[in-house]
Amino acid sequence: MSSRKIVIIADLSLLGIALAWGYIFVLTKDLLNEISPLFLNAGRFLFSAMILWIFKQKNVRKAGWDVWKKGVLCGLPLWLAFTLQTFGIENTTPGKAGVLTGTVIIIVPFLYFVFSKVAIQKGVIIGCLLTFGGLAILSWDGGSMKGNIGDLLVLLCAVFFAIHILAVDRVYEQSDSFDSFVFIMIQLLVAGVMSVPFAFLLEPLPSSLSSYGWFAFGFDTLIGTLLAYIVQIKAQQYSPPTHVSLLLSLESFFAFLFSWLLWGEVLTRNVLIGVSLILLGVFMTELLNILRPIRKSNMESEAP
Repeated sequence: MSSRKIVIIADLSLLGIALAWGYIFVLTKDLLNEISPLFLNAGRFLFSAMILWIFKQKNVRKAGWDVWKKGVLCGLPLWLAFTLQTFGIENTTPGKAGVLTGTVIIIVPFLYFVFSKVAIQKGVIIGCLLTFGGLAILSWDGGSMKGNIGDLLVLLCAVFFAIHILAVDRVYEQSDSFDSFVFIMIQLLVAGVMSVPFAFLLEPLPSSLSSYGWFAFGFDTLIGTLLAYIVQIKAQQYSPPTHVSLLLSLESFFAFLFSWLLWGEVLTRNVLIGVSLILLGVFMTELLNILRPIRKSNMESEAP
C-alpha cells in the first residue's frame, strides 16, 4: 500500500475518533441521568485498563518502575481532567461542553510558553482572542456576565487535558522505547482507581442501567476510551502532526452538531455567536500554525 493511501486511512481514522468523541458528549449527558459521574469514570477506565491488560499482560509484567512512575504521573492530570469534564457535562449542555473542551488546543501553547519558554505563535493569539470573545458572549444574559458552573468546570478540565498532553509529550521526549499501550493502560488504571474511593464516599451506589444506558456506557468505554486511544496512537505513526491536531479539533464541532440534532440544544443568538467564535478560534489556531511552516518552506525553496 502506498504511503499516500496509508496517510488517508490514518486521517480517516482520526476523523472517526473526532466524530465518536463528539457523539459521546450527548451519550454522557444522557448516561448521567442513570449513573453518577465518579462511578461512571471508575467503570469505564477500569474496564478499558482491564482489556488492555488482557492483551498486553506479558509487556505489563516486563514494564519497569520507571514506566509505572511516568504512567502514574500522567494519569493523575488525566483523571482530574475527565472528572471535571464529567461533572461539567452534568451541569451544562453537551454541545457547550464539547466546544469548551476544544479550547485545550489554545491552552497548550500558553503552557508550553510558561514551562519551556517556547514562543507563542500569531495563530494562538488570534485564536485566544476569538475564544475569549465567544466565552464572553456565551456568559452574557442580556444585562450582565453570568457564570455557569458546568461551563467553568469544563474550561478547567481543558487546562488539565493540556497539562496531560504536555506531560505525555515530555515522557516521549525522554524515551519512547517502552510499550505505548502499557503506558496508556497505566494511565487509564490510575484514572479508574482514583475515582473509586471518591465515588463510594460522595455518591450513591448505582442501580441497574437501562438498555440505552448500557449502550451509552459500552460506546463510551469501548469506542470513546479504549479504541480511540489505540487508533490515535497508531494513526500518529503515519499521519503528520498537523493533520492529527486539526482533525481531532473537529471533536468540538461534532459535539455541538450532535447536541443540536440529538439532544435538543437550544440555539439562542448568544449561543450561536459564542460557539461560532470559539470554534473559529480553535480552528484558526490550528490553520494559521499549519500555514506558517508551509509559507516558510515555500520562501526557503524560492530563495536563490
